Amino acid sequence: MDVAIGIVNWNTWTLLEPCLRSLTEGTKGVSAQIIVVDNGSADGSAANVRTRFPEVMLIANEANVGFARGTNQAYAMAKGRYFLLLNPDTVARPGAVASMARFLDETPAAAGVTCRLVNPDGSFQRIYTRLPAWRYVLAVHTVCRAFRPNNKFAHEFYMVDDPFDRAMAVEQPSASCLMIRRALFPGPVLLDERFPILFNDTDLYRRIHDRGLRFFFSPAGEVLHHRGGGGVGQMGDDGIIDYLICLVRYYRKHEGWAAAAFLWCLFTAGSVLILLKGLGEVMLGAKTIAWLRHESKRRFRLARCRERFSYPAGITPAVPYRPAMPEGTQ
Repeated sequence: MDVAIGIVNWNTWTLLEPCLRSLTEGTKGVSAQIIVVDNGSADGSAANVRTRFPEVMLIANEANVGFARGTNQAYAMAKGRYFLLLNPDTVARPGAVASMARFLDETPAAAGVTCRLVNPDGSFQRIYTRLPAWRYVLAVHTVCRAFRPNNKFAHEFYMVDDPFDRAMAVEQPSASCLMIRRALFPGPVLLDERFPILFNDTDLYRRIHDRGLRFFFSPAGEVLHHRGGGGVGQMGDDGIIDYLICLVRYYRKHEGWAAAAFLWCLFTAGSVLILLKGLGEVMLGAKTIAWLRHESKRRFRLARCRERFSYPAGITPAVPYRPAMPEGTQ
C-alpha cells in the first residue's frame, strides 16, 4: 500500500461527497486506502459513506471527539507507506495524491509534503506560515500589530514575499492536505490530543522541526480547498479566543511554563485594552452594551486559560488512547 488517506468529518456531507468522488482520479498512479472518521455527524454523513462508498473504511464515533483524536483513529488503521491528512472540504485534482507520493519518493530529506491549494475560483491559497516564534507572536498576535499592521515580521510569518512557484521547505504547511512519512511515527498516535482542534498540526510541525527534519511545498499537485468548510471554519465567533488559548498551551509545551505565563499576560493586557476601547465606543454610541457584554465573556475565557496550561510537556494523549475499530471488524 502506498498511501493511507485519513479524513475527519463533522456535519459536512455536502463537501465530503465530492471530496471522496475526487479521490478516484486523485489517487491514480498509487495504491490508496481511504479512511473516513465521522465525529457523530447529525447530517447522515456516516450512513451516506456506508451506502455510497462501501470501499471506504468508516469509523463512526458517537460524538465529536475532535480533529486530533479522529486523525489518530485513522492513523492507527493506516497501512500505507505515507499518510495523507485530508480535509473533507477539499477536491483532489487528477494525480494530486500520486504527485505528493512521488515527491516523497524522490526527496528522502522531506518529512512530509503539501501541494498547491487553490480557491474555487482557481486562485492560489496562501495559507502557509512559519512556526510561531516569539518575534512572530509579538508582531502578529499582540497589540503591537495595531501600531504597525504590515510590519516586517508579519510579512515573514505569512511568507508574503515567497513566490511558491517551485518546491521549497515550509515550516508550517496547511494540514488541509498534508502527506507524512509513516516511518517517522511508527506508533498509533500522530497528533497530541491535548490540542483537539487547533495547534495539533503546529505541534506536529514543531516536533518534526526539533528532529532536524523539514516539510515541503510542491507545486506539482493541485487540490481545491473550500477554506473554512471544515471543523475550524465551524468554530464561529470564539475561534480567535480558542486560537490564543491553544497558542498559550503550545508555548507551555515547547517553551516552558514561564514563557506561557508571559504570553498569557500579554494576551490578557491586550484584552483589557480592547475592552477599555470598546467601553469608550459604547459611551460614544459607536457600539452597544450587548457587544461589550459579549466581548467581555469572550475575553474572560482567555483570561481563565492560565488554569489550562499547567499540564506536563509530552505528546501522550490526555486520555489513554484506544483506537476505535472500523465497522465490520472485531
